[in-house]
Amino acid sequence: MPYEIVTASLDAKDKSGHIDVRFGPDMKTVIVSRRALLSVASPPRATEFRLLQYVDTFCQIAARRLASTSGNTVLITANDVRGWLCAWQSAPAPVPMQTKRHRLHDARPA
Repeated sequence: MPYEIVTASLDAKDKSGHIDVRFGPDMKTVIVSRRALLSVASPPRATEFRLLQYVDTFCQIAARRLASTSGNTVLITANDVRGWLCAWQSAPAPVPMQTKRHRLHDARPA
């Protein structure tokens, strides 16, 4: 589902993220728990930089949860992040194309 990020900020007191996102015509608030911020990458950090670094990831997780969520607020937890990480790590890696080698000359004696 396409989305547009309106604002993103970190609550300094409880170290949780707050993202206002427009999903089509609907405006939703995505709350990213402190534990979700700590779980998204290593080393674990609950900072505004980490929130902004992974803001698209959190919005993608929220977009998947919209079908099962009613209301204007979506909470992203550490379990959601772990599910995303498992899905991301188990996705098939692209298969590199094998290049065909062409012979420059025929090695057989003439």
